[in-house]
Amino acid sequence: MNIKKAREYFELGVIQSLEALRSPMSSGWLIQINGREGQSWVMQTALGSDKIYASLDTLMGEIEGITGRVTGFTVRI
Repeated sequence: MNIKKAREYFELGVIQSLEALRSPMSSGWLIQINGREGQSWVMQTALGSDKIYASLDTLMGEIEGITGRVTGFTVRI
């Protein structure tokens, strides 16, 4: 899912949560978007490949760009 579609889905109430996940193919992070009806998507680049974030600061900035805010951050091990 690209950033424009993610913002649209957030505004329409389709998105339930966003998660930062370790990328299985690189040393970076992915954003997984979870929908209210059990769907899930990964943030993608304009070319359609998974968007990899090198730092959590950059990832959180992208989430703020989608939602307008970040109210917390949970770490699972």
